[in-house]
Amino acid sequence: MAKKDKKNLGNTDLRNFLKDLSLAFAVKTEKKYSDLVLAEYPFDHELLTLSPIYRESRKLYLSIDGTFAPRVCSTMRSLSAQDLFKDQIDYSPLLSELLWFKDHSNEVVDPAAMMKSLSSYNEISLFHEQNHRIVWRLLPPAPQEQRDFCRYLNFAESIVVTLDLILGDELGPKVSPVFERMKAIYRPGGEDKWFHQSKKEYRQYLHALVYSTYLVLELAHHDDILKAVDYVLPNQKKINKDAVQRALELSELFTLNTNQQWQQRFWKQAQSRLALLHKAHPEDAWYLPEDPLDFEEEFVIANRVFDYFL
Repeated sequence: MAKKDKKNLGNTDLRNFLKDLSLAFAVKTEKKYSDLVLAEYPFDHELLTLSPIYRESRKLYLSIDGTFAPRVCSTMRSLSAQDLFKDQIDYSPLLSELLWFKDHSNEVVDPAAMMKSLSSYNEISLFHEQNHRIVWRLLPPAPQEQRDFCRYLNFAESIVVTLDLILGDELGPKVSPVFERMKAIYRPGGEDKWFHQSKKEYRQYLHALVYSTYLVLELAHHDDILKAVDYVLPNQKKINKDAVQRALELSELFTLNTNQQWQQRFWKQAQSRLALLHKAHPEDAWYLPEDPLDFEEEFVIANRVFDYFL
């Protein structure tokens, strides 16, 4: 009975995967964005057509002379080997393979195994990777000391994660889950309404997202986060509640393991690379407050980034 259940589960996963492939590739693309499309990067033309922030991110990355390398890249190699400060990003050129598999999976001896294999090399969101490189340029120089520097890294990550959420909002609740399941994006659109409200209200929501995500990355107790957000960003309780709920959806595997381990392993290298990148920067080193309840200037810095993208 257990073997039968496992087989049925595999078949269900395969059917869902093929359905998502069909839905993603069914998006009508526009030729006017062809110059931005990366050869053989899955779903790139579709996302360029659907999302203004996806297009803006690509343009900003190209404007800093960012490049791409079509080399098969697993998630693990990306996490351990890709240089977050090097303006070249690897991606797996799997577009033709996925298109073929969508229409010919019935010809494969073990389609479930092939689905798993394809998925394991198609889990890197270039949107997210690009934005890291862009954000480094928009932040003030980083501090030297380890704890101060790790707070700086967590703030940068909170900005990049919030940009992921904006992309999900732009794509909407119908399409974004499909691209999220295909790992072309990291976060789907939110269930709240703030993206469809005024620009001012949405910006307030983004501030709450950045701050609550930062607190999650700083490993604040989840029960304390909403109280902190309400204190730092008063008079917007509904916005804050929705933002905190969404921030808490960030993967615990990432916050408790991946992010912590990466910082412990690479913080010195990262500090050296950022110091070189910011060598001619006119601003002084920027220290985030030891007490996160003292957040204030951080929202000015966040706006600096959002003004480029939105």
